[in-house]
Amino acid sequence: MALIRPDMVVLNWLLVLPFFAALCAELFPRLKLPVHSAREAEAMGRGPFYLGGLASLMGVVLAVSLLSAITAEGVTADYRWTRDLYQLRFHADWFSSAIVVLLYAVSLGVHLHLVSLPMTMKPHHRAALLLLALGCGVAASLSADLIPLVLFLELALVALWLLICLDGPRRANQLLAVGHGVGLLFVVGVLLLWQRAGDSSTAALPLLMVSAEPLALRAIALLLLVGLLPRVVSPPFHGWLPGIARTSLPMALAVAVLLPPIAGAVLLRLLPGSLPLALIPAVSLLAVVLGLVGLWWGALRAAFVRELRCLAAWLTVAQSGYLLIAIGAAGGPQAGAQAVRAAALHLLVAPLALLALWSAASAVRAAVGTDAIAGLSGLVRRTPLAGAALLLGGLSLAGVPPLPGFRVQQLLLGALAAEGNTWTLLAVIFGDIVIGLAVLDAFRRAFLRREPPPSLRWRTAWSSLQLALLVSALIVISTWPAPLLEWSAKVSRDVLSVTSVGQQ
Repeated sequence: MALIRPDMVVLNWLLVLPFFAALCAELFPRLKLPVHSAREAEAMGRGPFYLGGLASLMGVVLAVSLLSAITAEGVTADYRWTRDLYQLRFHADWFSSAIVVLLYAVSLGVHLHLVSLPMTMKPHHRAALLLLALGCGVAASLSADLIPLVLFLELALVALWLLICLDGPRRANQLLAVGHGVGLLFVVGVLLLWQRAGDSSTAALPLLMVSAEPLALRAIALLLLVGLLPRVVSPPFHGWLPGIARTSLPMALAVAVLLPPIAGAVLLRLLPGSLPLALIPAVSLLAVVLGLVGLWWGALRAAFVRELRCLAAWLTVAQSGYLLIAIGAAGGPQAGAQAVRAAALHLLVAPLALLALWSAASAVRAAVGTDAIAGLSGLVRRTPLAGAALLLGGLSLAGVPPLPGFRVQQLLLGALAAEGNTWTLLAVIFGDIVIGLAVLDAFRRAFLRREPPPSLRWRTAWSSLQLALLVSALIVISTWPAPLLEWSAKVSRDVLSVTSVGQQ
């Protein structure tokens, strides 16, 4: 009789918790409860977001308890679809567990921030879709096999697409069109795999997709994600994230903050053995070029924005560029370790800084009634926490020392210097300067001008607590970066050791 291990129980709860909470959030308003006042009705509308925050808090606690239970071999759970076709496998190691902690922590912050804002229509649908995207992201990060990994990534994107549908069908249709383009890339990858197998029978394709060696499957998925990341995380190709920010700031916050860790974690899962594979020629160069396009498009647009939410949106675009540049640099023989460390550290640091930036923008809009920079002045006395979050989060994204983003920039620039990519190095440095100047100019105009400040109309304890926690986290990580640096070094060693095994 097999014994039930505590770490396996924790892993199973991590996988099922967000999906169960999403179902509860969807059913919450369907309960026939009598409403006695408008205030009571608004309080009931906040219920699904409280439930989402509670589920995220439980996920953080469970993931931390799993960290202490992981051994050198990790924890693996197998779920058999059929006896002969395929078997779902989820695996928890130090890397995936840290990403899961990050996803649950980010989701906790997003739900608490949504609780602090005035209620919008259909809050139960929004909370359910956020939890669904969170669960799919957690499952993708823990997936040990390619097929469930890509499946859960796709489901997470579908949940975020439905979330956007609640506010703007046009943006959702654009995102759906991007999905069709990505599907074409996937077809190209399957055909490459088919050609490599030397089998001319199309009937063998489904079996080939579940029986091919992991190295080839990783290459196909990497081809898919190199086309997917700049179009989903970087809006310059379709511009949907800034458009959402103009109409629905809370939903843009949720999409922008959840996408980088979900897509980046999956990409790092696929990285071992993929980048040096000759099946995809010039993949490193393509990633660097797309990364530079995203970085500079976002930085230049951020320098000319008129609203704080658009500043947050275009800086999110720029951050996806950093991730692609790091992934591209990881393909070089001299810069592999530093570039992988930069990518791993970016997954932890960038979402925290982005959450601070988006939270500051939405807190100002909720408190004043507008986030148009021309209509703001002297807010540093009225909302000092929002000003601190905007300044620290934005300067961290620009890589200003000693903020957390500086550590990412240090590793990334070191990797580019080791490879002799002088022009790329200079492009990244000047991009950092443009981002820093854009953040300082927006902070000066919105918070430091001496004109009479506008009156505040909305302020809650949740909003102040959210901003205080984000500012405190950025300060603590800035003064004590050793744990993050050690973790990124461990991730780099693990990824490169698997890569060397794959090449042998």
